[in-house]
Amino acid sequence: MARHGENIRKRKDGRWEGRYIKGRTPDGKAKLGYVYGKTYGQVRQRLVQYRAQCGELILSAENPTFGQLAQDWLNSLGSSVKKSTAAHYGYTLRRYLLPQLQELRLHSLEEHILEAALLRIFSSENGSHRPLGTSLAKECLALVRRICKYGSHLRLMRPMDIQVNLPRSARPPVQPLSAAQAQAVDRYVRQAPTARKAGLLLCLQLGLRIGEVCGLQWGDFDLERKILTIHRSVQRIVLPGGGTRLVVQSPKTQNSFRQLPLPTRLCSLLRTVRKALPDTAWVLTGSNCKPAEPRNFRRSIRGYLLRAQVPPVHPHALRHTFATLCLQAGCDIKTLSELLGHSSAAVTLQRYVHTSLNQKQLEMKRVFSVCFAPKGSSKGSSRTQAPHFSCVLSD
Repeated sequence: MARHGENIRKRKDGRWEGRYIKGRTPDGKAKLGYVYGKTYGQVRQRLVQYRAQCGELILSAENPTFGQLAQDWLNSLGSSVKKSTAAHYGYTLRRYLLPQLQELRLHSLEEHILEAALLRIFSSENGSHRPLGTSLAKECLALVRRICKYGSHLRLMRPMDIQVNLPRSARPPVQPLSAAQAQAVDRYVRQAPTARKAGLLLCLQLGLRIGEVCGLQWGDFDLERKILTIHRSVQRIVLPGGGTRLVVQSPKTQNSFRQLPLPTRLCSLLRTVRKALPDTAWVLTGSNCKPAEPRNFRRSIRGYLLRAQVPPVHPHALRHTFATLCLQAGCDIKTLSELLGHSSAAVTLQRYVHTSLNQKQLEMKRVFSVCFAPKGSSKGSSRTQAPHFSCVLSD
């Protein structure tokens, strides 16, 4: 069966076959050409070349460099992406891609040239940076593909089919806090509560991101109705000319705009630490002028965890802790996904839910008591839950 929209199919003899329009008859009917190869990728690359040779693509007389095209593409994004996203793209281009690709002329570009350059970037052949991990390498590849697609759209270069093997790096799994450790953090904050310590509980008991906590103002809380509205985030971005700037912007994704119910105990603590501050005051700083710096708040969190005698995990692990404890407490995955502001429940399950050894033991015991119990013995039918952090969901 042909792959949808590509005119590529696998033949019975095991080879791959691709079709392209190599001309037209006087009455306008398409004249087809065929290419063959041992792999799908091989045929796809040949199709791109043959289509260009047959006049389907007429290049512009301009022949700018890849660096000029990259800057034009970045400028074309305009307001379609957030400032932090555009700044991140610009930093990735300047730091990794352009040192290798800056001076390449578009008309002479070939797949093997770009692929070889990407492999040099991944391995840091010139020693200008550390070898890239899987995630960053994938991001660099995606940027090059997007820029090439933009150049092809402008008829500055032919379409490129770039295929490279990404480096494989074993990323250590995020280790969430246990229920006992989460309770220890809760006790520590309540012993001498402050607004900044309350930010720690907002990460742990509501699953907020660091930037979202730094972007909170007291007007975002409706303590009477026990609702928190998330509609901004704070992030420090890298500027093109050097230096950085703190920006207040919309949350990470459209799904990150959300309303969260507040547990009663958390509401009581927030009333205590707010005192008489106005709605326009930033929660973590108590000032009307400037929000908290995310990297400074991360350092504060590390200090709080140490004083609570809890391992100083990465702050994002608090969000993972919230997700894991919620699921263990019986929260359905769709509700949890919306609480976290994820685009789909699949993201929540794949990245944010962790199972402890104790939970695995309880589940194995439950399964065996149902499926493999000796005849005549009582079969356990109730689902045993792992101990959970009662402060996360309950009042």
